[in-house]
Amino acid sequence: MLKCREIEQLASDYLDQDLSFRQRMAFKMHLFMCHNCRNYLRQLKTTISSIRLMPVNQSIVVDDKVKDLAKQLLEQTSKT
Repeated sequence: MLKCREIEQLASDYLDQDLSFRQRMAFKMHLFMCHNCRNYLRQLKTTISSIRLMPVNQSIVVDDKVKDLAKQLLEQTSKT
């Protein structure tokens, strides 16, 4: 039987239907028994659906406050 870590690694291939029959059956068996992995797969599906709904040409506004915050974060991470 697959482990949770393997489910995490194979989830995208499962959703894209890129697994062999044997892999799909092992994947489904694990999902049948593991509540956490069922939740993970449901959240992954929701994320993918949400991303598909986003406009393609959405522009990102970066103002001086965002630049200052990014600079502070970089300084903080370089200190550790």
